[in-house]
Amino acid sequence: MHYNFIKASSRRYLEELANRGHEMEDVYNSVNIMQDTAWEINKPVYEVIKKLLETSSAIGGLPVDPEDPNNMPLPIKPVDISTNEDALKKWKREASMVYQARAKSKSKFIQVNQIVEEAKQLKDRKEFFYPYQLDFRGRIYPVPAMLSPQSADYSRALLKFKYGKPMGTDEAFNNFAVAGANLFGETDKEELSIRRQWVIDNAERILSTANSPLEDTSWAEADKPFSFLAFCFEYRDFSNSGFDSSFITTLPIQSDCSNSGLQHYSAMMRDEIGGKATNLIPSNKPNDVYGLVAQKLVMKLRDNPSPMAKLWLDYGIDRKICKKPVMCLPYSLTMFSCRRYIHDHVEKQFKEKNKQHQFGEDLFKASNFLTPIMWQCINEIILGAKKIMKFLKDISRLVASENLPVTWTTPLGLPVQMMCYKKESKRVKTKMGDSIIKLSIQSDTDVIDRRKTAQSICPNFIHSLDASVLQLAVVKAKAEGVTNFSLIHDSFGSVAPDTHLLSKAIREAFCEIYKTDVLLNFAVEMKAMCSNKNQAKFPNIPEKGNLDLEQVKQSVFFCV
Repeated sequence: MHYNFIKASSRRYLEELANRGHEMEDVYNSVNIMQDTAWEINKPVYEVIKKLLETSSAIGGLPVDPEDPNNMPLPIKPVDISTNEDALKKWKREASMVYQARAKSKSKFIQVNQIVEEAKQLKDRKEFFYPYQLDFRGRIYPVPAMLSPQSADYSRALLKFKYGKPMGTDEAFNNFAVAGANLFGETDKEELSIRRQWVIDNAERILSTANSPLEDTSWAEADKPFSFLAFCFEYRDFSNSGFDSSFITTLPIQSDCSNSGLQHYSAMMRDEIGGKATNLIPSNKPNDVYGLVAQKLVMKLRDNPSPMAKLWLDYGIDRKICKKPVMCLPYSLTMFSCRRYIHDHVEKQFKEKNKQHQFGEDLFKASNFLTPIMWQCINEIILGAKKIMKFLKDISRLVASENLPVTWTTPLGLPVQMMCYKKESKRVKTKMGDSIIKLSIQSDTDVIDRRKTAQSICPNFIHSLDASVLQLAVVKAKAEGVTNFSLIHDSFGSVAPDTHLLSKAIREAFCEIYKTDVLLNFAVEMKAMCSNKNQAKFPNIPEKGNLDLEQVKQSVFFCV
């Protein structure tokens, strides 16, 4: 089967890519390096997941069959449901929520079964490889959609590298232990020494879990339960070797960037405040922008006389409830999305952690109350990003007003073409059996949608930049001797003995990308496309700060 290197349908664009291939050597090299990583199935994890599916167990958040009434039972009907209209309405409302939850869970249940079936087909293979494709922004994805290093937690846990390296040094074990603590999540915002010590202090618990994962299910309490379970199995094998330095480790160890979207905005603006909040500047402890927003939110709620403010304080405001809204701000977060993230977080905490709340049936009202307050807190802390977002949107509107697609070149030479056309709907009548079915089919027009273009530019521009950092980091790491890669956009994985080499490559790549003024280059490309009238309307580039990006190379918590 043939796949284009970049997922795009425009023949002209694909021809341009072919003609400019020599200008983006690092882009091609990075994909070839990733495709050279050999994988195998993590059999102990496979056996656990297989057993959980056979017993319809939801341990670790594994999707279960929503059609099984034992998993998602309907609420019990009140005895007076036929005569009490209020009771009937309440039961219908509760039953509707169950039906909605079942519908959401159905696709996840199908997905987990497909993934496990793929693992079954591959578990006796000596090795296998993943082909990769780029989307139109340059982000790299495996072609297989189900079992992959970029899929759900249980899918990633089913995979490990075929060829590992000796654990070798204390530094490698430190990297290994820190990754385990990060996966569990209890100390993932503490100093690295504390995270390492957490693994040492919990060694017996980790070994118990690895030896009897279906009896000792404490691994299910982890933030990433199945990946943590895979860590437990690897730790057990290392322990059984007597912690021999020649032990070959094959477990992918991930290093995650601290809100990569805000890191990119801070780097573009040389924003010292944003840089400090997102760990571009070295510090003894990791800075947590989600925690900063949570602290400000608590202070505002304390000053708010509304009874709803007290309910939220009683519920507990922490970094987790602020994480999704803050994380999505660089990607054109709206207040509508912000409210939905808050609502979903409370429901998820209740379902998975049994965290109670006093909002009753007014969770919509409660989340609607909190949204503008959280929005204000985010905007007070993240100033530099908002300026750049406005700048990008203003320019994109000018380009779209001339019915032109927004087009720019990434720092590694990849041309990106963002085409947001208006849609038109056509009604089609067709006969099925004895019935006439009327369908609506949407198709693109030839007119660029200005509103959609302005909404889309921020996430797409940032994604093109983090893709550039990843591609350059892979090329640099390979040159230093790293041979295995497990990559998810802003999460970089290798075996523990190579983590220090990959970390060095990531920081060097980030600094190298921002040696050029990416914002100025974007503006110059856009201006050249516009008429003289619109060129005169071009906004000025936001004033930059004094952040020294070379400090990133010494920042431990930039990506860990």
